[in-house]
Amino acid sequence: MYTSGQLAKQCRVSVRTVQYYDQKGLLHATRTSSNQRQYQEDDLIRLQQILAYQQLGFTLKDIQQLLNNHNDSSPLRTLIAKQREKATATRQQAQAQVDSLNFLEKQLADSQITSTSLNKSINYGRKQPRKLRQLRYKLLIWGLLIDFLFWGSLVIIVWHEGSIWWFLLGILLSVLIAAVLVGGYYRQVIYLCPNCQAEFTPAFKKWLWAAHTPNTRRLVCPHCQHRSYCIEEYRHS
Repeated sequence: MYTSGQLAKQCRVSVRTVQYYDQKGLLHATRTSSNQRQYQEDDLIRLQQILAYQQLGFTLKDIQQLLNNHNDSSPLRTLIAKQREKATATRQQAQAQVDSLNFLEKQLADSQITSTSLNKSINYGRKQPRKLRQLRYKLLIWGLLIDFLFWGSLVIIVWHEGSIWWFLLGILLSVLIAAVLVGGYYRQVIYLCPNCQAEFTPAFKKWLWAAHTPNTRRLVCPHCQHRSYCIEEYRHS
């Protein structure tokens, strides 16, 4: 048997927390003759479960349902799916905030903080379209294929004493695929100037060699001639 204080100490929570869960019907204390709460070993296990579920983001209503149906895994599976969806959305919001802060930091390094660029940085992460992310994923997958061609042809030469032509063919295919990918990516993106808000497409050579972050590229806007880290966006048809 445990008193409220002993149960709280076992689970490293406050007595107030134990009493709160008792009031909500999540724990079931018995009363002594002196009206003192007492808890059994099952209550210790329940409290540990409650705290674990709360760490995963479940509400008290959800936890009550899970405790009442501990022999049925269906409610837990449903709640896991819902909570995962919420956690994913929260993670995306956090990533959007990180992108915004990174963009603002680049503007600060460029000594070009204005009310316009500040507002842009706040909304930047939320404006990245899904199609742009998908385009980058495709680029990554094809990049892995290029690595496979290059290193695969090298392995043929080293381990199987193949002809050097296999290696040269692998290099040629890698270069051709890389050129197609880079050109395709260039044609599907456009840049937003944080100074004048104009959208523009830079010259390919300047675009290729410009300093960049994952979501911006340091370019000169052809409209206001301002050099800064411009926001990369998907070119909508």
